[in-house]
Amino acid sequence: MSIVNLTRKFIPQLSRLSAENRVSVNNMPEMVLAKMMREGDKNIISVGMNECKAARILPDKINTIYTYGLASCNSVGVIAKGLDGYPITILSHYSPLPLSKDLQASTLEKQLRTYDYFIDKSKRPKLFFNVPGYINDSGELKPCVNNIFEKIRAVMDKFFNKNYDEDIILYQGKNRPPFFSSANIFQFDTKNPNKVKMTTVGENEYFFDLEG
Repeated sequence: MSIVNLTRKFIPQLSRLSAENRVSVNNMPEMVLAKMMREGDKNIISVGMNECKAARILPDKINTIYTYGLASCNSVGVIAKGLDGYPITILSHYSPLPLSKDLQASTLEKQLRTYDYFIDKSKRPKLFFNVPGYINDSGELKPCVNNIFEKIRAVMDKFFNKNYDEDIILYQGKNRPPFFSSANIFQFDTKNPNKVKMTTVGENEYFFDLEG
């Protein structure tokens, strides 16, 4: 796949040398992408706090969309197929405040309404929740109480009548080590945008083919 490998083999330890710590920070996936954007890469979109952005993914055009660091925030991503066969991607990043959850749902609805005429409704879109969890007494990562699910599902049902796939991916919101990547990243193959790599908080990788 023609996708830049952003994930590291291990998370570095905090050093007593500030220069080494700067290198460790700069090697975090979101920092690598930010540097690429500063150097003029027009094929990357960043999604800041309390933002929702959408993009059509085409060969040799926009191929990466990512959030800044998630710390108790909710990130919601939607990938739908356009009538031309190429993906339409929506990614949002909002704080856990009640008002922010309402805004996250309303901005998603706005983006879906914008692209609704061009979405191929015969194809099941993919909905991704990347949300905070907590470690229970058994050491398992469990979801926090979070009504973002019902708010986003209500929007998706308006457009897709429950005909979509959903994944909930939890991340540890507290007690994370230094240089722990907390970005949510979608990368599309530059030649075949139906091939996707999703990298979530902690650099967990998921690969999928929208044609599969």
